[in-house]
Amino acid sequence: MKKLCIITLALLVLFSPLAFGKQFYASDFEKDTIGKFPQGWELGFKGKGNPQVIVDPLNKNNKVFAHSDLPKDQSRHDVGGNIAVVGDANMTDYIVDYDIYFPADFYMGVIFRFMGENEFYLLDRRLGSTFDFWKRAGGNWTNFVAGVAYNAPPEKWFSFRLVIKGDTFDVYAKEKGDNTPFAKMKPLMTGKESTYKSGKFGLYGLVYVDNVIIGETEKDMYIAVEPAGKLASTWGEIKGK
Repeated sequence: MKKLCIITLALLVLFSPLAFGKQFYASDFEKDTIGKFPQGWELGFKGKGNPQVIVDPLNKNNKVFAHSDLPKDQSRHDVGGNIAVVGDANMTDYIVDYDIYFPADFYMGVIFRFMGENEFYLLDRRLGSTFDFWKRAGGNWTNFVAGVAYNAPPEKWFSFRLVIKGDTFDVYAKEKGDNTPFAKMKPLMTGKESTYKSGKFGLYGLVYVDNVIIGETEKDMYIAVEPAGKLASTWGEIKGK
């Protein structure tokens, strides 16, 4: 009887949601319609521009999410551009994997712990391909990590991971197609800031993204494989993250 109880307990732990955490979102945009806003996303700030699913500029058989259709200097929220967000406002500690394409050499990036149009953190690719962390509070910006160099030229795909835990934020980066697991890499940069405790993930300025996954643990970082289409052909790449 005692042995049976131990086995039962082990199975409960193994298959418990706590063992795997929670996946908040995962999509490669293949089920979305070209020219339409992607499923699961919303406008955290409704401004100028038309966020929509488009054909990948480097692969006509692939769909991606273009955050803006405006020129680079008109796409940012601080000049009136949209902010598209996804996930749960109550997300506290989470991991985000995403492929990102910078159409131009300008100021653009991703945001996290988004609580409102003037309450969020920004991971910003700066002009000249350095990366900064910023906090937006009210109408003010506070820079808490600046000038981290990473060669991410425009018109090329990269894979990023953002790990958000407590007041610490780690960023990992590699070229798309590099199969080195993020878990075996050293962070490109680390920031510490404690103002915002939870919030959604989102995009800032003129960026394109693909294969966006948000989860609580490493085991949650996957996209379910389907028998045909892009997911089946890129499953190896996703596993490699």
